[in-house]
Amino acid sequence: MSNTAPGLPRAYQQGGAAEGLLPILGYVVGDQVGSRIWGDLAGDRIAIVAMTLASVWAIVQRLRRGSGVGWWLPTISLYLLLRGIAGLLWGEDVFLAAGIGVKVLLGLAALGSVLVRRPAAAELAPMILPFTAEQQTNPTYVSTMRVLTLSYALYQLITVGFEIWLLGETSSGTAFLVIRFLVGTVATFVGFGVAMFYVDRRLRDVPGFPGVMRQLEDLGALIEQDRSRR
Repeated sequence: MSNTAPGLPRAYQQGGAAEGLLPILGYVVGDQVGSRIWGDLAGDRIAIVAMTLASVWAIVQRLRRGSGVGWWLPTISLYLLLRGIAGLLWGEDVFLAAGIGVKVLLGLAALGSVLVRRPAAAELAPMILPFTAEQQTNPTYVSTMRVLTLSYALYQLITVGFEIWLLGETSSGTAFLVIRFLVGTVATFVGFGVAMFYVDRRLRDVPGFPGVMRQLEDLGALIEQDRSRR
């Protein structure tokens, strides 16, 4: 294999990452705005409508470009739709518990990917940072991504325990969501920083690896090149 620079990572190609997040953004904005103006029940319904419209718009944009819809956008849209309907039918606790359940599944899936020797981080990292094909086969890269995947699985399962405890301690769904958001934001920021530092130090011996900061610079250049071709 040649050690040539990779192309633009998949997450940044043709707006796929932003469009994939639109259903989530539509749901959150619809829920927050609707709940504050018309109440929680109306907020849930508005969230479902906003998510559906955002999903349809994203799918239409991909089809207009001739791009495949893929599996992520329909899957996340269906999940949010079912979660919203469950909340409307059976109440706030079911709605919140569904989100906790997804975290359990993500943690177990990450753990399972390590057990089958295909750590999820090894598959996902090249979608975000420009690793070459040769770097991805390096044993140090694979072991590093295995550690990151195990750390992610452990983080998800720990946060599940925290959220179950928090759900029992808070008196309302709003309080639960606000506290979870604040704690989760700080934990994610710290965890991401630690992960980047670990990757930067651990992969220094991998041939051709320039360091995370240089990768980010290269990524910026690749994005500019992609924009200039459009």
